[in-house]
Amino acid sequence: MSEHQEDSARRHFTFWSEVPAGYLTKAQLQDLDLPREPRGPVRATLDGCDGAGRRAARDLYLVSESVPTRSSAAQLAAAAARRTTGARQCEQCGARPELPCARVDGWLLCGTCAHIEKLRARQKQAAEQRTHAAELAARLLADERLAVVHVDYTDRGATPAGARRPPSAAHVTALDADGQVLCDISMRLVSPRSQGIPQDAVAPEEAAAHLRRTLARRVMLVWNTDGLVDLSTALRGLDLDWPFPSGYGNRHQLFQLALDWRSDLDPASGQPRDLVPPGRADRTLYLLRQIAAPTEHYLGQAPREHR
Repeated sequence: MSEHQEDSARRHFTFWSEVPAGYLTKAQLQDLDLPREPRGPVRATLDGCDGAGRRAARDLYLVSESVPTRSSAAQLAAAAARRTTGARQCEQCGARPELPCARVDGWLLCGTCAHIEKLRARQKQAAEQRTHAAELAARLLADERLAVVHVDYTDRGATPAGARRPPSAAHVTALDADGQVLCDISMRLVSPRSQGIPQDAVAPEEAAAHLRRTLARRVMLVWNTDGLVDLSTALRGLDLDWPFPSGYGNRHQLFQLALDWRSDLDPASGQPRDLVPPGRADRTLYLLRQIAAPTEHYLGQAPREHR
């Protein structure tokens, strides 16, 4: 096999979390409690950051293709006796991993405990973000100018070539902080001769004027601005001005507030889980009220109290 073929056959990873069990660097093989050395070829590469944040490429070998080093059992025992640290035993759970423990905040921890500590730190940060989200939600609800806006589109499927057709209409619903309807209107976004236009859709000029009169001086809250892209594109194509509030502080996205408020972290990555959109204006307002409502804080045990 040529060098190019060997390189193309290797697996490539960017993060340590992507590397499956059974792959180790040469240094990790040597650091095993029962050290080994690679006998097979490089099977994968990791192009990520080292502990100091520097970009570095590492060769990975299969443990199944490695062999024991020449060190005898007596030599391994002597090396273990010379150690002055507990690097081979987790100071939290007592586990004895094959690779040395990592130092986290002054503690030597196994991979599992180190991951838990990182999740705890991320949860603490998320709790602070949750408090900020609740404060902002309360301020929005107290603003008499608030308009909770949701846009639904009438989809027209795809072209024979597979390209998505622009929607034929947009249905805009807006509620005030009390849930009263500010506007509920369907706007045609395509030529009146196009197919698939809802019967209640009004001309874009008329609908845009109505939205501008109703919402221009409001503070708008949407789930996220992605839901406004099709409408914005259609209005530009029709040479119509943007009818919604604009300017700093006049448009907010509930998605980020909800993400911070829920603080529901993926245990594998420590990142917030994806959220399901409310799907309607009344549900968007309901979620905003939930975020703004006072909540009882969970007074849990300090993460290291048991040590």
